[in-house]
Amino acid sequence: MRDVPHGKERSNVASPNPLSRMDPERMCQRISSVLVALEEGLQLWDDAGCLIYANPASHAQFPTPEALGAGRHWTALARDCRTESGGPCPIDDFPVARALRGERHATPLLMQITRADGQLSWLRLAAHPLPASSGSPDSVVSVSVDVTQLVEQELRLKQQAHFDTLTGLPNRALFSDRIERVLAHARRHGGRLAVCLLDLDGFKGVNDTLGHQAGDLLLRKVARRLKDTLRTEDTAARIGGDEFALLIGDLNTSGQCEYALKRVLDALAAPYSIDDQEVRITASVGATLFPGDAVDPDQLLRHADQAMYAAKLAGKNRFSLFDPTHESRVRANFGLVRKIEDALARGQFILHYQPKVDCLNGRVVGLEALIRWQHPVLGLRMPGEFLPLIEHEDVIIGIGNWVIAEALRQQARLRAAGHDLSISVNIAARQLLKGQFAEQLDAILAGHADPDPGRLEIEILETAALEDVVAVSQLIAEFQGRGVRFALDDFGTGYSSLVHLKHLGADVLKIDQTFVRDMLDDPGDLAIVQGVIGLADAFHRDVVAEGVEDLAHIRSLLESGCHVMQGYGISRPLPTEHLDLWLESFEPDPAWQRVNAAPLH
Repeated sequence: MRDVPHGKERSNVASPNPLSRMDPERMCQRISSVLVALEEGLQLWDDAGCLIYANPASHAQFPTPEALGAGRHWTALARDCRTESGGPCPIDDFPVARALRGERHATPLLMQITRADGQLSWLRLAAHPLPASSGSPDSVVSVSVDVTQLVEQELRLKQQAHFDTLTGLPNRALFSDRIERVLAHARRHGGRLAVCLLDLDGFKGVNDTLGHQAGDLLLRKVARRLKDTLRTEDTAARIGGDEFALLIGDLNTSGQCEYALKRVLDALAAPYSIDDQEVRITASVGATLFPGDAVDPDQLLRHADQAMYAAKLAGKNRFSLFDPTHESRVRANFGLVRKIEDALARGQFILHYQPKVDCLNGRVVGLEALIRWQHPVLGLRMPGEFLPLIEHEDVIIGIGNWVIAEALRQQARLRAAGHDLSISVNIAARQLLKGQFAEQLDAILAGHADPDPGRLEIEILETAALEDVVAVSQLIAEFQGRGVRFALDDFGTGYSSLVHLKHLGADVLKIDQTFVRDMLDDPGDLAIVQGVIGLADAFHRDVVAEGVEDLAHIRSLLESGCHVMQGYGISRPLPTEHLDLWLESFEPDPAWQRVNAAPLH
């Protein structure tokens, strides 16, 4: 602070406002210049709601110069505008009307304006009362802001999130949302609806023969025919590839659904002109009806999907209605097997990887490859939902070979990135015993540049190995000579583990997660876990514990002599896009070291 000169007192009077020294005419000129320079529209209305003044930005925002003519009433302006949904602006809630009633905090209104050139623009209008000395509004000032760019950007984002970019139809996410809403309406009012899945017959041939651009054009034409054939209140969606979904509501009888589906089939079967060539395709449609079928949207989609495959099996170019009371389980399973074969051919399977960690030394030692089905309709499916259906089918051999090849590819990629980890894959009994496994594994290894068989581990269910101990033991011995390791998965669940352990010769025993999960509360499970660890030590086998969920499991397993573990307590199975980041950021839990340093007694 500067010192005040002696004998002088500091003045607390602020400098005069420069505007107060202006003559009124100059002040009006300055204010007028400010209003002209504003990018926002500003309008002044008298207490009768008639326009007194509008700055130049206001006139640029509205359709015609007359839109904001002097003396024009605000209701005429409201009639030029539309609400966000496209309806007429509400007169009572129009911002100027609310301000004239004295409301000071009225919510701004988002409005659509059609310009003179026919283009649509968006304005946000707010209004505030300017009260006189009496307290009632003497006039009202309103401010309009052009938010066209912001609204259009938001609309584009919504379009991308909810609509298929190729056809413009709703995508799977929006279709699922509409099922929920239509179901809720049907429950309240007792209505009927149909959920349908549609797959094009012969589309792949068109795509392969004429090219992908022709295929895309055909899909757009199919989408247009679907929209033209259905009622405006119904929904057609593209859910991936050449698969579409239909939602047909307000049905009185199943016959109405059948009539609608016949019209759809007829429309799609008519010839198309693609690149000056006539193209013909058909469609197979499966449908299920509410309330005859379950109320869960996912289940409705599954049943429609099942019915669609029944239509394909029956000869295509037809529809099939799901019958909850008479559906044949054998036929359903047959359809699902065919769909799984198709999924393998279309590349719909992916692998997630669950790390195996040596908690004694605090390092990642390997990964287990776990299959997932990226279903185009139902989303990510766990192996328990589809592998049991095909355990006695040859398609499981093809899936097993794919898993090995993909796991080896990812292992090589990780090794190049500095992560030299073993990788384990699960093999089904049918592939192991009936699928010429030795020749197929040799071919897969030969197809990879610089494979390291010693870092590949084949996991076999103990129960599967016991189906033919002699054959499995010979296979294990044959590949152990080439460096491939074998693990007995879910060890402890077999009926004669101890008798056959010596003969099977596996390198690793994996303790079944059911025992690990309950070992802290069930003394019997703890005894089994400790017994398996003892067997592994006696037979000089490595041991891995599955199903580790928390630190208490880790403490108990470390004390029991098991160091390598996997489970949600360490990491969930990770897709490849998350695996690299997890490996780079991995740090051993300090609590593991405390357990090692000071075991419980």
